[in-house]
Amino acid sequence: MRVGVLILPSASWAQAQEMWRTADEMGLAHAWTSDHIAWQDMIGKEWYSAVPTLAAAAVVTRRITLGTLVSSPNFRHPVPYAKEIVTLDELSGGRFILGIGAGGSGVDATFLGQEQEWTPNERAERFAEFVELMAELLSNSITDAEGQYYRARQAPITPVEGPPPHIPLAVAANGKRGMALAARHGDIWVTNGRSPRNGVVPPVARPDDVAGQVRQLADICESVGRDPSTQRRLLMYVNREPTALASLDVFRETVDTYRRVGITDLVVPFPGQAPFNTSMEVLEQVAGILPELGADA
Repeated sequence: MRVGVLILPSASWAQAQEMWRTADEMGLAHAWTSDHIAWQDMIGKEWYSAVPTLAAAAVVTRRITLGTLVSSPNFRHPVPYAKEIVTLDELSGGRFILGIGAGGSGVDATFLGQEQEWTPNERAERFAEFVELMAELLSNSITDAEGQYYRARQAPITPVEGPPPHIPLAVAANGKRGMALAARHGDIWVTNGRSPRNGVVPPVARPDDVAGQVRQLADICESVGRDPSTQRRLLMYVNREPTALASLDVFRETVDTYRRVGITDLVVPFPGQAPFNTSMEVLEQVAGILPELGADA
């Protein structure tokens, strides 16, 4: 099981850089940040941008993989964002993973002046175009595309000659349409469980739900001709009570439970960040058993 942390962009860099350095020094496999203009739980509180945060993290870390968990079409366009992604990958020495999801109906959904939020169908269609065009942009030196929502005209994304570096895609999806995108384009599939009331309350991961999602994803992979074992499966475990870092025993139990249902990567909130209540002491204990967990970068 690879173990990583979510470091919210909710502290000044004077404070945040120590979190990223600590995650790197602990030997964790990956460290991620959220990509929102604002986040529902932190409205009116300190909150910074994901891309500059990850650029700064890239130059103060040495080995840990970095990524977004997750970016969405809510306020991103694939062409300029792809250019930022290849730059982050270069700054990090090839340590970047692009996490992408459909986005929700929260505060990010109307910040660009939309008169109304997208319908669920439009959101799904935009997400499909976003993922497919992003995959094209990151795989080709020059890209042309003509979609309903997103277009590219001779877009030069890769700044160097030769084959572009492979930047992994981590595709967050809980429904069939999103899982089909993950099966076709994702190096990693991402879930955070299910939201009890359609995003109104925080998502909760439960073993039975996640096991069902893993089985559904496997079926979809096989239907598109992909071996399910070629894809990593990441659980962003943001349960508020109990947290995975309630104690070392709870963490071990969480790893064992979700490894059995097919999860390969577990991400927990880094300690000291609202609204999460996680323990630095336990995370330090977790760092000491990473070899036992089979963790790798």
